[in-house]
Amino acid sequence: MNKEYEIVPHTADLKIYAYGITLTEVFRNALRGMFASIKPQSTHIRYEHDELKVSTYTSERKVVVHSPDRETLLVDFLSEALYLSDIHNEAFLDARFSDFSDTELEAVLFGVAITGFEVVEIKAVTYHDLTFEHLDGIWRATIVFDI
Repeated sequence: MNKEYEIVPHTADLKIYAYGITLTEVFRNALRGMFASIKPQSTHIRYEHDELKVSTYTSERKVVVHSPDRETLLVDFLSEALYLSDIHNEAFLDARFSDFSDTELEAVLFGVAITGFEVVEIKAVTYHDLTFEHLDGIWRATIVFDI
């Protein structure tokens, strides 16, 4: 699979598609796409042709999320990453899942210390247009962020 995520034009907010062969890949790519789309600034990040590259991760944060369904689980997971980003001044660009189902997950987020974001800051992960689709062996989640 070539594409991890895609930033989609949206009138007032930020919208991305996150792709994956498995749902854990979709969640990981949604995390990466969420932060990459607002361009975190760090000595450990560089941009090549608008693609984010991380030289080394400087932090690890464990997250445990329980939700009633897959859609809520994705929103809660990304919201927890945003919360941790705000309190620790970090951007999370990778995740390793040790437990994963449609209603709960346990993961370690890998991040870097940041000085800010080049584009905007995300206020919230929304349920607006939130969907999961499975086509030709590839999952795609549509996520809209309030900016």
